[in-house]
Amino acid sequence: MTVAPAVYRDQKWIISPFGDLFFFIGTPLLCLVTMLPLRAVFDSQTIAFYALALFATGHHLPGFMRAYGDPDLFSTFKEKFLVAPIVVLIVTALAQFNTLHGLFLMVLVWEIWHLFMQHYGIMRIYDAKNKIFSKLDARLDWLLTLCAFATVVIYSPEYFHRILDHNQRVGVPFLSAELTFLLKKVLFYVTMAVLAAYLANIVRRAVTGQKISLPKIAVMATTVFIIYYGWIHINDLVIGYAAFAVFHDIQYFAIVWVYNNNLVKRQERTTKLLRTFFTTRTLPILVAYVLVCFAYGSINMMEGFLKSEQAIKMVEIFVITSTLLHYYFDGFIWKIRDRKNQANLGINAEEGSNRIGLQTLPSGLVSYVRETGRQLAYFAVPVVALSLFQFYWTADEAEAREKMVELFPDLAGAHNNLGVFYARQGDWERAAGEYQRALELDAGAYEAHKNLGLLYARRGLRDDWEKAHMHYQQAIDHKPRYVEALNAQGLVFLQRGEFTRAEERFREALDEFDYAPAYNNLGTAYLHMENLPEAISAYEKAVAIDQADASHHFNLGLALQKAGENEQAVVAFAKALSLEPRHVKAYLSMALSYQRLGHIAEARQALQQLLAVDPNHATAARLLARL
Repeated sequence: MTVAPAVYRDQKWIISPFGDLFFFIGTPLLCLVTMLPLRAVFDSQTIAFYALALFATGHHLPGFMRAYGDPDLFSTFKEKFLVAPIVVLIVTALAQFNTLHGLFLMVLVWEIWHLFMQHYGIMRIYDAKNKIFSKLDARLDWLLTLCAFATVVIYSPEYFHRILDHNQRVGVPFLSAELTFLLKKVLFYVTMAVLAAYLANIVRRAVTGQKISLPKIAVMATTVFIIYYGWIHINDLVIGYAAFAVFHDIQYFAIVWVYNNNLVKRQERTTKLLRTFFTTRTLPILVAYVLVCFAYGSINMMEGFLKSEQAIKMVEIFVITSTLLHYYFDGFIWKIRDRKNQANLGINAEEGSNRIGLQTLPSGLVSYVRETGRQLAYFAVPVVALSLFQFYWTADEAEAREKMVELFPDLAGAHNNLGVFYARQGDWERAAGEYQRALELDAGAYEAHKNLGLLYARRGLRDDWEKAHMHYQQAIDHKPRYVEALNAQGLVFLQRGEFTRAEERFREALDEFDYAPAYNNLGTAYLHMENLPEAISAYEKAVAIDQADASHHFNLGLALQKAGENEQAVVAFAKALSLEPRHVKAYLSMALSYQRLGHIAEARQALQQLLAVDPNHATAARLLARL
């Protein structure tokens, strides 16, 4: 069989052969070659933190620059661009402050769709630049991309588990393990059938002398390679996902730059913002463009340096809002059929629409109200619907966690999460078994080390504190700034009477962020060390961060009582009792403070309330008799 030279000659590129190799086709390999060796120096979490902050969040900005800097695009979708940010911000804030897991599940699923659609869009651009407008080719591109992404996600234990874990947090019912395994097999065979059809179509085009877009095939091959290699083969989804995300983001940086550069060069109606960054292709301008995007992405990095929980939440709200808007805007601003998009991407097509830049009637109040309704339907309604499962129709968590272990028997995270569930139910033996199984599968599973340490500490039998200390240390060795493990190990030192070492551990935890339990425990260490001012200060900080924990108020009351501040101590004990009405020690301590203040009637009342809660409390009965 002889293939005509015209089938593969005169290939068209988005930038140039070398430029496309660097920014679109060879980028997956460059990302892997760059990031994988870094694991010898840094842990995967650290690498991913900086990569995703600078690139993943940073790559939102070019799309926003186009949305709000292209007058024709903005005027066409003005209501969307003005209403959507407000609606998304409000929905995200409500979800974040009320822990509505439905939003996070929606983001996770939409993320996969977004990644898949960008890749599909790049393939269609290559076909269009090579004047291949076959509907069959477009459909096969879409099907193969969809099947490839879906198959890799579902066959990736860590990725699929992450989706199902969010699903469980929402409370949506699970499919049976048997049906899930069956669907995985069906998906695999469907993907193989689509791949066969795709290859057959390439052969058909070659035999019939129709042009084949080689860059499109190359970008398909390298993309499928990185999602398989990064999400499945290396068994490290954190670094594998980060490598793919950087590849995805570099593609986006490049395609937006090409589009906006062509927009400015064609001297169409534009803005000073676009003219500043996209007039020339000189190196200083390109560097400035990337640095501005990285500066936007660095907002996400603030989360790693802030200590206030509320401040961290505000950064998370901003990043999630930015992410959702990026996904949403990209769904309608990049339609290849639009004439303006074709022109600015260098596509000469015979057919197309002219929506962008089309003159429309001035926006009125009714149009904004209508658009607000649409945005609420897009963003608020799904979150509310999923929240009904979370709060009212929750699926059986025990069944869900056990199903996940059945689906992912070799995944440490699945066993750890089942152990956490058993521990919450008070089934310490089964919880310990799951944590130990997690550590057998992954000796570096720091959460399992910390959780097993908590079990030993809670049991408190002979040598248990030493075992707890060992597991906390292993957790810290694998994740040096692990706040919960640092705090827990400080409690071991407290139990040993090593108060100075306990103080050091609690302060190490607090160096990361303002963690209420660590402040509470630091106060206890100072209390043992007879440093009452520091103890009171630490307890007050714990109360300020988490006012809903009765133990923080009770401990503050004890420190104030010991310092002779009995009036303030009574207030703290009263707050603890309002949160936990059966807090026996708070009643007893309150009675003691009232006695010292000379308020005998109030002291008697506190003791009577204690005896109503615990009629057999001998100390309370004896004190009441004396009063």
